[in-house]
Amino acid sequence: MAEIPLVIVNVQRVGPSTGQPTSPSQGDIMQARWGTHGDHWLIALTPASVPECFDLTLRAYALSEKYRVPVILLMDEVIGHMREKIELPDNYDEIPQAERKLPTCPPEEFKAYATDESLVPAMPPFGSGYRWHVTGLVHDETGFPKGTPAATLAATNRQHDKLYNNLDDIVEVENYAMDDAEYAIVAFGGAARASYEAVDMARAKGMKVGLVRPITIWPFAEKQMKALAGKVKHIIVHELNYGQYVLEVERAVAGKVPVTLFAKYDNEPATPDEVLAEMEKAFK
Repeated sequence: MAEIPLVIVNVQRVGPSTGQPTSPSQGDIMQARWGTHGDHWLIALTPASVPECFDLTLRAYALSEKYRVPVILLMDEVIGHMREKIELPDNYDEIPQAERKLPTCPPEEFKAYATDESLVPAMPPFGSGYRWHVTGLVHDETGFPKGTPAATLAATNRQHDKLYNNLDDIVEVENYAMDDAEYAIVAFGGAARASYEAVDMARAKGMKVGLVRPITIWPFAEKQMKALAGKVKHIIVHELNYGQYVLEVERAVAGKVPVTLFAKYDNEPATPDEVLAEMEKAFK
């Protein structure tokens, strides 16, 4: 309950346990969202290239500091073992900055969890003269435990709303060849790599297919998936697991269009030909 900024890197591989330690998987999608106890949100970002690992690491730190939440960089083995060139920016002022909200009051007036309309408490640097009580218990704005129903309700609502009210700032989705698409494949991370080429191959055959790539896995891209259901005739969700993200897509689509899962969980990523074959089967 301390709301300490934190960035976690998870390079997913086949499991459970040691599993296949150098083989690709995206089996931790739901663990990233629900792996802790408590009814609260966090942020998870999923890169699909080595340059994007660099960019999203910077963004992860910026989001963690801005909203005082854990941010997970949720990679997979495909990206983790990849070698690609990174172009470092000439001006680092142009990249997302990890800016922590600092208190504007003197130490004697400071309340550790008092907030403004952002719902994010100010957080002074340790050792700067500001003191507060840190506890794992539900607390009020002073940081001291408070066991009333009202305090629990207020704490839960604030932890939820500080992200929910800023989804447009947090949730990022890439659309590839979606302008005239009648069908869509949803894929992320390493699974998106083959999907780009499969879309190009399908286009060469006259199929109006596009790719929707969630970059922010959590919070879920609810608005974007609902909009997608109003645009296309059919959606394939391709992921390197038994089927996890597809459950959220199905929930958001709510039966408006068919949703088909292409799950790959046999130690190897799908090839573009395999993704294309699934498209031809589903979109016929």
